[in-house]
Amino acid sequence: MALRMSQMLRSSKQVRNVRSAATGAESAIGMASAVKQPEPDVVPENLTAAAVEEAVISAGPQVAANSEVYEELVEIAGQVLAAAEAGTAPVEGAVIHILRSSVSKLGEDEGLLADAMRRRDQARDTPNRMAHQAILAMRLGLELNYDERRSLAVGLCALMHDLGMIKVPKDVVESNGKLNDKQLKQLRQHPVDSQRIVESFGPAFAWIGKIAVQVHERQDGSGYPRGLRGEQIHEIARIIGVIDTYLAMAQPRADRPALVTYNALKEIIDLRRAFFDPRLIKALIHVVSIFPLGSLVKLNNGEIGRVIGTSRLH
Repeated sequence: MALRMSQMLRSSKQVRNVRSAATGAESAIGMASAVKQPEPDVVPENLTAAAVEEAVISAGPQVAANSEVYEELVEIAGQVLAAAEAGTAPVEGAVIHILRSSVSKLGEDEGLLADAMRRRDQARDTPNRMAHQAILAMRLGLELNYDERRSLAVGLCALMHDLGMIKVPKDVVESNGKLNDKQLKQLRQHPVDSQRIVESFGPAFAWIGKIAVQVHERQDGSGYPRGLRGEQIHEIARIIGVIDTYLAMAQPRADRPALVTYNALKEIIDLRRAFFDPRLIKALIHVVSIFPLGSLVKLNNGEIGRVIGTSRLH
């Protein structure tokens, strides 16, 4: 969870230059790309066709503007959160509809991602944070050449993976100091609660729980709640784990300001061998770049410009 992530991360070594570190991450891909064991695919084959008619009826005409897509995703995230708190279920069609719109936008250009990055100060609000994580996770999935079905699965899991945090006592969530053993145990229970909540939404969402419970597992087995390692962790859970950690560092907290993209990437790269799949780190670097989308930069001629996209050709 973003509020307590720094306590669970190991202290990182200083890296002189994030670009040279990124090169190191890419070179590590060859060493880390041993033959992958096939993982059970829990993602439904008919996911892209799920409740399409209901979605069209309930969600209205297709939205075009990136800001409207983002705001609708935040609204749906709020409905999912409210359903979790009330013990009811969100409307499957409405959730699928907005995530399909988001995947479509992300596949066109970087506009939706840039819009989300510009709003990162809003992400301390839970629905905004859920939307933010879903957008960045889906964009990372597209970077890995995921098709629409797989990208939708990433978005659904990212949107719902932390719902169990509603069961964590408020004093633990809002604590700025080091957690004691009891508090840490309460915090580390939330992935199991996330699975239970998502499964309680009904059969259409039950498969998400099997992935959500693994998001806080780590490559070296140091994660929680089950201490899974490497290929025991579903790839979608590994994607969301990287995104969750990056956004935890990039978001402001009560006890520290947000880390700039440079420093957040530097820490992620430093943790790659123990915590994360190097292939996912490489993809994250391509997506967020050194100059994040939406940021202002001073050009050589003295003019100020806004980053609207990145290119691997330069």
